[in-house]
Amino acid sequence: MHHVKRRGLAGLILVTVFAACADPADRITAPGAEPADLLAPDSKSPVVTERAALEKLGRLIAVSLGERKMRHKLKKHLRAAPFKEHKLELSAYLRSADGQELLTKLSGGEKKSDAVLTLLGQIRPLELYMPVRKHRETWIGDGELLVAVQLEEEDPIVAFDGRGKSRHLDAAAPPEQPTISIVPVETRFDQPMPVGSRNVNDLNGAAIGTLEAPQVKTSSIGCAACLDDDPGGVGAGEGAGPGIVPPGLYLEFSRIVDAMEPWIKSEPEIEVHIHGPSTLNNPRVGDDLSCSGARVFDNRKYFDQNDGFWNGRVMLFSQEETARFNALFGDGFHVMFWEDDDTPCVLKLDNDVLMELLKSTATFGAVALKIVPWNWGVAASGFIAAFFSNPGAWLKTNDDFVGVAVPQEQGPFHAPANTHVIMNGKSLNGRANIVFHQ
Repeated sequence: MHHVKRRGLAGLILVTVFAACADPADRITAPGAEPADLLAPDSKSPVVTERAALEKLGRLIAVSLGERKMRHKLKKHLRAAPFKEHKLELSAYLRSADGQELLTKLSGGEKKSDAVLTLLGQIRPLELYMPVRKHRETWIGDGELLVAVQLEEEDPIVAFDGRGKSRHLDAAAPPEQPTISIVPVETRFDQPMPVGSRNVNDLNGAAIGTLEAPQVKTSSIGCAACLDDDPGGVGAGEGAGPGIVPPGLYLEFSRIVDAMEPWIKSEPEIEVHIHGPSTLNNPRVGDDLSCSGARVFDNRKYFDQNDGFWNGRVMLFSQEETARFNALFGDGFHVMFWEDDDTPCVLKLDNDVLMELLKSTATFGAVALKIVPWNWGVAASGFIAAFFSNPGAWLKTNDDFVGVAVPQEQGPFHAPANTHVIMNGKSLNGRANIVFHQ
């Protein structure tokens, strides 16, 4: 049972919110078919053609990586990639000086490289990396790899070994054997990790490791470092020491059942967004007011949830942000959990599937959070009603909606040790402690 401290909380009601085989002697395993056969186009639908092309490419890469020298070169290049999971944009990599040897290997000779690039051109932009942290932090280039491909999340995961033999992998759990994934691009390759980021858990340079951004401790509210008041505890953000808790709204515990990110696409990027009106010109249309997650650089709002559970204390909305909001609007705001696939704290605007999920969640009761001095309360219903009829572009998104926080006593599911349950539509997707400190 999880317990958290609650100070200055008169009421709380909130709403619409992973054995490598022994390495054989150096050898080159030839593809099972000539490149001309592998690259033959399919006379099928575009998606079927694209999926077949991706599988052919995955098999070629897996066979090429059957050679130890090629594995070590790829490991070196992955480790140098300036992204958290050390991702490579595949097309750019194969066309680069670093990727030329792999491209030649895939093609069966320099004069045939155009055939591989033609195959690559049949597929949407792809990224290549080692998605499972345990693999990334323990694999040193020895032992055979699997190369796994998946075009759409609903597709089966197809993997190839160094002999080109295929098998399907369990989407729910990664294999023990180190695995490279090739999937459609989610990363902004024009936005590398910031200067000062450091590689961790890389076996002193022998493994790929994981790149971590520096935590910049900044504050707009005048506290010295925005730290925790528990000696040796976790601060506003992670890893902080003794200090004070600046007034504001905090997430202190999160249990997410389905983070909406399969292992082949690495760890989830969980973000918590505050949503509500932002302009008096249209006070009934919601906007993104604040974001907390692993790719923000304000230490108050930094947290990194990499599995089903997270403990700590991270600010969601400061007292000043709350005061500014309350000075303009009276109908409250929402707390939403997302798995953000692309730009940090920016949600993509492609579809409006979210609306029906929010409508069904709102049937449980209170639909907005309202903070007034010394008290939390149920917001008026005007904002949410108008919001449903005119949501604004911000909610038309292809990022994965994890859920909204609903007071645990209001939904059909109860978590007495927690303040809220996380609902995705009418489905329970977790629980949380969300607390206002004064």
